[in-house]
Amino acid sequence: MSSSTPDRARSHELYLRLLSYLVPYWKVFALAVVGMICLAATEPVFPAIMKFLLDTGFKTDDPRLVWLIPLGIVLLFILRAIFSFVTNYLMTWLSVRLVTDLRRQMFDKILVLPIQVFHDQSAGKLISRLMYDTENLKQAATNVLVIAIRESLTALALLGYLLYLDWQLTLMTLAIGPVIALLIKVMSRRIRAASRANMEARRAMSHTIEETTDAHKVVRIFGGQAQQQRRFWQDSEELRRALMREAVPASALTPVTHMVASVAIAIITFLALGQATGQAGASAGGFVSFITAMLLLISPIKQLTTINPIMQHGLSACESVFYFLDLHPEPDQGKHVLTQVRGELEFDEVCFAYPAATRQALDRVSFKVPAGQTVALVGASGGGKTTIGALIPRFYSPDAGCIRVDGHNIQDVSLASLREHIALVSQDIVLFNDTLANNIAFGAGVTCSRAEIIQAAKAAHAWDFIEQLPQGLDTPIGEDGAKLSGGQRQRIAIARAILKNAPILILDEATSALDTESERQVQAALSMLMKNRTTLVIAHRLSTIEHADQILVLQQGQIVERGTHQALLAKVGGHYAALNHMQT
Repeated sequence: MSSSTPDRARSHELYLRLLSYLVPYWKVFALAVVGMICLAATEPVFPAIMKFLLDTGFKTDDPRLVWLIPLGIVLLFILRAIFSFVTNYLMTWLSVRLVTDLRRQMFDKILVLPIQVFHDQSAGKLISRLMYDTENLKQAATNVLVIAIRESLTALALLGYLLYLDWQLTLMTLAIGPVIALLIKVMSRRIRAASRANMEARRAMSHTIEETTDAHKVVRIFGGQAQQQRRFWQDSEELRRALMREAVPASALTPVTHMVASVAIAIITFLALGQATGQAGASAGGFVSFITAMLLLISPIKQLTTINPIMQHGLSACESVFYFLDLHPEPDQGKHVLTQVRGELEFDEVCFAYPAATRQALDRVSFKVPAGQTVALVGASGGGKTTIGALIPRFYSPDAGCIRVDGHNIQDVSLASLREHIALVSQDIVLFNDTLANNIAFGAGVTCSRAEIIQAAKAAHAWDFIEQLPQGLDTPIGEDGAKLSGGQRQRIAIARAILKNAPILILDEATSALDTESERQVQAALSMLMKNRTTLVIAHRLSTIEHADQILVLQQGQIVERGTHQALLAKVGGHYAALNHMQT
């Protein structure tokens, strides 16, 4: 078996999968095919009219034909224009629908992918797949079908007419078929490889643009403009080279095909002029009609040769899109649905290591938080505090051990049910380019009232600055809350958590961006919120967790101390006491 066989099988598999997205719209596709059939059927009519006119010497005994033939020519091209418009419109509708469905499916996949995928791939590359690869894929899905069906039908109609005029000369035209097929096969691999490099270069360029725009302040303050410029120029150069590698075989295919076709037509013309065969040369009209049909046949052959570059480019996009769609979503085998959650939280000999990490982030961590109590996690960076906060909502799953909520292993609980009872305020505040009201009510916008949004804003001590804004709660805050200060952004995120009213709270440096006065106000709001709720507080400033029911000191993924603030301070030479001494 040749090495090209697996590639060919893979290409067929990809293309059939792509076409499966058109199945729900088969009626529209069938109507478009009918239009193509009608368009192809009218193709030989004009050569037939020319044959009639030449054979009769442009003379007729029927006076009606003097105006019927010109009118017929006009009506023929009007009819062809209608069929062409309907076909193109329907196929464009199908292609746009196909891309829309794929983009929706890809976006739905983004919403359920494991967290690790977003660590491995930048947002720029994900955007490139969703926006550009799907656009390239559209060409293969519909443009190729339009050309293949329409031009094949046109070629068949013209071949049928040529066979009718002179079957011997017509069979000679078919000799160019294997030559053209060989040319297409030779150039396919180069086009496919160049298409893959093209898309990879586009993804790299999108990644560089995304990084540069997100880090524009860092780029300026550290004078990194030249460095980022070199990166972008290198990415754009790689894209240029990939485009040119793709352009060489794609551009050569059509003119080479024309050369082959011209040789065939020249031979046939020589034979026809010498009347080596009888029928086409039987009359001047027959000869001109045959040559006209032959010349018309060049156009569909030319169009059919352009399919391969489009197909290879589209198949490369298919590989990218379907690879993404085939990524496994977050594991969610849990069937249990939590109801009436008290909030009791337990870690039992939990171990966890990040992919490709040299050591474990958590090593046999065990602790229990009774319902309604507060546990604080402190320690040096890299100790495992944020990892514990990420394991509770199952952003990651432990490698060993068990995490329980109200005695239920969270692996047995459905993700939606588990996360429904957890609220999170992270040190990395995420706000959306929307109004303040929609940001506070994010995820609960349908079920919460305006009064509840205001109440949450007041509880987070955000109402004072919201009232001073021109549009109040309806004020757009820009991308990632760019129109707000750091403390204001933090309080909006806290208001969002307050509105959710979940029995389990995870506060990851929730007051880190607040000034002294704002921190005092928010701490008071959080104290009210934390009553009768299980709260996990991740903190670096020990002053914010003095009243926690239990404090866990983590180092290198292990709990090295535990107890209350006063009890830990009393341990001479203890880790917590040392941390407190450093901060005071």
